[in-house]
Amino acid sequence: MIAKRNWTVFCSEIAGGVLHSLPDRVEGVMTLFLRDLARRGGAAIDAGLPPPGKPRDTKGIEWSVSVDDLDACVEYVVMADIKELYIEDIVWAG
Repeated sequence: MIAKRNWTVFCSEIAGGVLHSLPDRVEGVMTLFLRDLARRGGAAIDAGLPPPGKPRDTKGIEWSVSVDDLDACVEYVVMADIKELYIEDIVWAG
């Protein structure tokens, strides 16, 4: 088995539905945010640091991060064994 080098994001059906229901410009900005979240979050985790946002549990697996420019919040789960951030939900106040 070949190990993944880079971290990725994967959206739940709920999060994907929210993402694709956003206005095109907002969807584009959110998509770039999620891509950057994988890059920054993965690098932090690889370095032994917490990923972006605030923990939603005591184990450091579930996180919530604000997307200030969009008045949005992303809830995600760290799946370190497969180097993936699983996006559970996206809440947009716009």
